[in-house]
Amino acid sequence: MRVRAERVESAWVLHLEGRLTVEEDSSRLHQLVRSMTQFEPCNVVLDLGNVAQLDCAGIGQLVELNNQVCGSGGALTLLNVEHRQKRLLQLLELLAVLGVSDSREEAITRCRSAAAWHGGLPSAGLQASVDVARPPIDHVFAQAV
Repeated sequence: MRVRAERVESAWVLHLEGRLTVEEDSSRLHQLVRSMTQFEPCNVVLDLGNVAQLDCAGIGQLVELNNQVCGSGGALTLLNVEHRQKRLLQLLELLAVLGVSDSREEAITRCRSAAAWHGGLPSAGLQASVDVARPPIDHVFAQAV
């Protein structure tokens, strides 16, 4: 899997290319997101426009990335999700939890709004608290499977 990062306003847009599956190594993506969220809250948009295949393991990776980004006080949004991929996320009841946008502008706005809802401070360099009122995504994912 190839990953290209681009800074847009208060968010990082990560353009993914390849497959997000059990067979594909996505360690670079996880390392990149880990480094982005290590010291301050960070908003991340994952552009899946060039992701040819997404399986259950790939969805698990999306959930893990979402937990990592939201845990730091930021927000994660998916962009350019193919129709079949979107349907799979809908069946697993993850569509609203992960946040899916059809346009880049909408994705950036969604990140800003979600980060504010979480109490995130995208550029303040402070640790933000995690909103405990929101059910953990792991719980939602476990119920859907």
